[in-house]
Amino acid sequence: MTYLTVPISAPNPDQAADQITAAVAAGAEMLELRADYLENLSVGMVENLVAQVKEEAVHPTPIIVTCRDKQQGGAISYPTQLRVDVLIGGLKAGVEFVDFEYENFLNTRSQERIRRALSLSSKGRLILSAHNFQGKFENITKLHRHILAVCPSAIPKLVYGANHINDCFDALDSLQRTSGERIVFCMGQAGLVSRILAKKLGSFVTFASIDEQTATAPGQLTIRQLKDLYRYDAIDPDTQLFGVIADPVGHSLSPAIHNACFARMNMNRLYLPLLVQGGKNEFDTFLRNILLRKWLQFRGFSVTIPHKENALRFVRQSGGFIEPLAEKIGAVNTLIITTDGRLKTYNTDYAGALDAITAGMGIARADLS
Repeated sequence: MTYLTVPISAPNPDQAADQITAAVAAGAEMLELRADYLENLSVGMVENLVAQVKEEAVHPTPIIVTCRDKQQGGAISYPTQLRVDVLIGGLKAGVEFVDFEYENFLNTRSQERIRRALSLSSKGRLILSAHNFQGKFENITKLHRHILAVCPSAIPKLVYGANHINDCFDALDSLQRTSGERIVFCMGQAGLVSRILAKKLGSFVTFASIDEQTATAPGQLTIRQLKDLYRYDAIDPDTQLFGVIADPVGHSLSPAIHNACFARMNMNRLYLPLLVQGGKNEFDTFLRNILLRKWLQFRGFSVTIPHKENALRFVRQSGGFIEPLAEKIGAVNTLIITTDGRLKTYNTDYAGALDAITAGMGIARADLS
C-alpha cells in the first residue's frame, strides 16, 4: 500500500491542529508532523499534538514525526540533540514512524539513542532519509543498499531534485528494481510525475500538501490535485499511462479533460503532464527512456509545442507508422505506442482547424474548394 501522506508544517500548535483537521478531512492516509516548522520547539509540544491526533481520529491515522536537519530541507535550525529528543518523544507518545537523516544517523551517539527508543516502542519504525536538492544521487541503488546495511529494519527514503524529466527515471527504476517498504520520488516541477507514479510503483508513501501555502518541498502537489485531477484513488500497478508532451505544460487542460473522461468511462488509465524541456536530443532521450521501460505501461501521448516535428522525426527514424497526411504536413500531435512496442503517429490538428473554420462560416469542408 502507498500511503497518501500530508505534511503538517505549522509554526505553532494551534495552527498545526487546524492543519491536522483539514488534512484528515481531505482524505490523508498518514500525517507527517514536521516539528522543524514549529517555533520554540519542545518535546512536550510534539507529544501534545500526537496525543490530540490519537484522541480525535475517527479512524486510526498513522503519524510520522520528522524534525529535519536544516541542511536537508529543515525549516528552522534546531540542534541535533533536540531533534533526536523530539523523535524519542514522538515514539513514547505512540507514533508509528520517525524520520531521521541517514547521514546524521551514522553519528554513533544519535544512532544509539534512536535505536534504544525504537527498542522500547511497541510499534515505532524508523525512516532513514537521504535528500539531494541539487540533482540525482550518484548511485541510488548503492545508497539504498547502504541504508539497509546500517539498519535492515529501516524504511529507506531517497528523494532528489529533478532538473529535467529525464532525471526521474532513476527514481522510477529504483522502485521497479526493489521490493519491500521504501520511499522514492523526485522534487521540483520536473519531478512532478514521479510523485504521482509513486503509487503505481509501490512507494511506501507519497506526499501531498493541504494547499500550496503549506507545501514542504518544491513540486509538491496538493491533496485535491492528486485526488481530483490525477485520479490518485484509482491508480494501481495495472494503470495504463498517457500524457501531453510539451514545454510549457502547466497551462494545459488536457490532463483535466482526459482524466475526467477516463473516470466517466471507468477506464484504468491516467493522463499526465509531461514537461519535456529542450530540443530534439532531450525529446529523443525521453521517448527512448519510455520505450525501454515497458513496465511503465505508457500507451500514448498528445504532442504539442515545441515537439511536433521532433516526434515525427523520432518515429521516422524508428521505422514506425506515420499517417501519410501527417508526413505531408511535416508535424504530428498524436503518438501511439502499440502493445508490441511499435510507434504510430498522426496529425489531428488540421481536422480541428478545418472544422472550426467551416463551422464558423456555416459551410461544409467541400465548399472550401
